[in-house]
Amino acid sequence: MSDQLERVRDLDRTLRAFTCVGTSAGPSDERPDAIVLGVKDLFDVAGLPTGLGTTAVPARQATSTAAAVTALQNWRAVVVGKTVTSEFAYFGANATRNPWNTDFSPGGSSSGSAAAVGAGLVPLAIGTQTNGSVVRPAAYCGVVGFKPTYGAIPTDGLWLYAPSIDTVGVFARTVGLAGTAADVMSGGDLGFATATAPEPSELRIGVVHTQDWSATSTEMRAVLEGTARQLADAGARVTESTTPLCGDEGLSLHRTISEFEGAAAIGQLGIERVDLVGEKVREMLDHAATISADAYQQAQERRAELVTEMDEALSTVDFLLTVPASGTAPSAGDNGDPRYCTRWSLAGTPAICLPAALGEHGLPLGVQLVGRRGSDARLLNCAQSVEELLAFAPNYKRLDR
Repeated sequence: MSDQLERVRDLDRTLRAFTCVGTSAGPSDERPDAIVLGVKDLFDVAGLPTGLGTTAVPARQATSTAAAVTALQNWRAVVVGKTVTSEFAYFGANATRNPWNTDFSPGGSSSGSAAAVGAGLVPLAIGTQTNGSVVRPAAYCGVVGFKPTYGAIPTDGLWLYAPSIDTVGVFARTVGLAGTAADVMSGGDLGFATATAPEPSELRIGVVHTQDWSATSTEMRAVLEGTARQLADAGARVTESTTPLCGDEGLSLHRTISEFEGAAAIGQLGIERVDLVGEKVREMLDHAATISADAYQQAQERRAELVTEMDEALSTVDFLLTVPASGTAPSAGDNGDPRYCTRWSLAGTPAICLPAALGEHGLPLGVQLVGRRGSDARLLNCAQSVEELLAFAPNYKRLDR
């Protein structure tokens, strides 16, 4: 294990994906087939500090380990450190860089987890998604990023920004490993271990262009349309789809709900030096102060209506195919726009990003698959079929050292 830790420290000097490198004793420590794991710095891991990506709150040495991490340790994972998060899992950029080109951003807020897997520092890492914090950095870093149905994975021992939205997610280079790890964290409730991948000809796919389609890059559009053509050529039934969340209403509801809850969660930390809080978080707190309890409740009620409508819209397809981001990663210092994930986070649906191609500056482009709530195993199995068609894996040779 000391060799593994030293390797991570050495390779991370440029990437800066880890806020601390270290392990926590677990049952898989001596297994020859152990898988090293990076853990977003919102999860408690016994013996390691939990810092929440901020200097406004002193890092706290954890004395116990989050349920999701414990499940992975009991399986075959060995923690090698805590990965960098945006401050309080919000929008702010951080020191982590994109493994494909360090002039660019890895996205956020699960910046370190996505970058560490992309660079090959670890084969597996976990993060969280409130808005687009798993799927978007996975797209920018060229890895698989899976966010299961809301509530599928326990959040005990995890600091939550928005408890009614936050979902534990996982990063890996293959759908198989990502799905297995998510299933382990769920206690087997996802059912991935017993399911099989369908043939492409068996798939029913709805291609979704949200109201933000015009803001996507030419490269991003080409990748999505090319993926749809590949699937259709393989025999899949591919149709254009719309959902109740294609417009702007979902974005507005998500902001109201997440900021109201986020401000409450941050307020409970007892911050004494507000001047130490980053600009993005301060702006959020100022806006959240204008949201009334009534507005929050109304937003939750409307959300429930839309979620029911989404369930109905997804009942006729295996998954929706859409973009995970507007294009390739922006320059370092900008974590990008999460809106291409926001609606699905609001609805609590499972979503997965698959790396699909390399674009400008050698940066990855991905596609996003969205399933119906509770259809996680089916979505993962469908994703395996799409993954095989996209055949992105050989591109990792550019990064592996």
